[in-house]
Amino acid sequence: METLYYFYNNFYKYLKKKFNNFYQIKISFLKLYLIFSLFIILVNFIYCFLYIQKFPEIVDSKNNYILENIGFNFGQVMKNLMDYNLLKAVYFDIDFYTSRMPLLPYFLKFLFNYFSHNFYIIHLIKNLFFSSIIFLLVIKISAKQNFILTMIILFSIFYNPHNLWTSLSFNFEEGILNYLIIILYLLFISDLRHKYLYLAFVISSLFFLKSSMFFLCFFLSVFFLILEFKKNNFGYTPLILLLISSIIWGSYSYKKTGVFAFANKLSSFNSFTLNHAYNKKFNDLYPQKSPDLLTEEISEKLPKNIFTNEWQVDSFYLNDSINYFKNNILDVFKGLLKKIYVILFYLNKDSQITSSDNIVKNDIRLSNIPNKIIFVIFLIKLISCFFNNKLNRENIFLMIVISFYFLPYLIGFIYTRHCTSMYMLACLHLTYTFFIRNEKFL
Repeated sequence: METLYYFYNNFYKYLKKKFNNFYQIKISFLKLYLIFSLFIILVNFIYCFLYIQKFPEIVDSKNNYILENIGFNFGQVMKNLMDYNLLKAVYFDIDFYTSRMPLLPYFLKFLFNYFSHNFYIIHLIKNLFFSSIIFLLVIKISAKQNFILTMIILFSIFYNPHNLWTSLSFNFEEGILNYLIIILYLLFISDLRHKYLYLAFVISSLFFLKSSMFFLCFFLSVFFLILEFKKNNFGYTPLILLLISSIIWGSYSYKKTGVFAFANKLSSFNSFTLNHAYNKKFNDLYPQKSPDLLTEEISEKLPKNIFTNEWQVDSFYLNDSINYFKNNILDVFKGLLKKIYVILFYLNKDSQITSSDNIVKNDIRLSNIPNKIIFVIFLIKLISCFFNNKLNRENIFLMIVISFYFLPYLIGFIYTRHCTSMYMLACLHLTYTFFIRNEKFL
């Protein structure tokens, strides 16, 4: 009897201790998530309020989203998607079915149809959804219940006003892209059992979000395949799902346009955008003024009434850009240096507005200063791996991400908002290595 009592008493104490620990961890987790959620709710409200003040045409009198008034050529796409369930826009009097990738329009339509028409609520659902995934992954890599460490890592992602503003948005791809890049990194450094299955879905999402991400998606998928080739860790799934995604989008393009869209021809509007950077006026404008000022001029040089298909227009602008490149190699090189300068050192706001006397306002974006400093430190740390024999799997992963993320922009042109994904990634990586691994920044 004494033996049974001793066993019962000790087993009871063991269960009580385990339960109490679990309960405390659960309460700590819920408290931390509540604090984080309140932060997202607050900044989402501030963002929506300021955005409506700046662009009142985006909502009606009840703050319901007017989808056709979204900028960056998404308005027309959203109108046709809502009215006719067609992912198309009309440019040059021609139907363009592949000018935009489908993830953002369909995700926005889904929220609008099934959750709310309210501008505030739609943005809140989007931002809370993606930030909650990031929160869970940060908890996973930051000693779980470690409150301070978790908050430091979360702060490193969301501290910068411009990065945060870009991420909260829903009128260009970076409003989802910034989250996906962070999720991609957190998944890779995590020890989740089936993380490559999750990575496969993230890579496929990147593919369907923005056509320029194809190169990043492809080379990362090949890297995962090589990395896990002899292991049963599903390292092949990202490449398989990417190929399936490519076939789906290519088949859709072929059905609508007669052309199987693949690789650099995922979007039929790519070459029109590219032509802005291969223009004799580009270096005079960029980066002080937006190359979008050339849009009307570039549109006018398209011959009228001879094209019936979006890919014919795409080919015209691609050939025009190639001819400019062949005849103006020095100017193209100067433009490339300016793009690198924008990524690393340019502190002013993009698309500077000219005053009445045609002088560009030289407004500095203060949030650019820590962005550039952190990113340069990050690059120095990454490059030093070659000389310090630290070229491990994580550093190779980061090199692939940086190289193939920026590749399409260096060929075309880049704004500061396009850089925010990499600035957030750099800050997160440096914070993670310093606070979790106790490595020095340099």
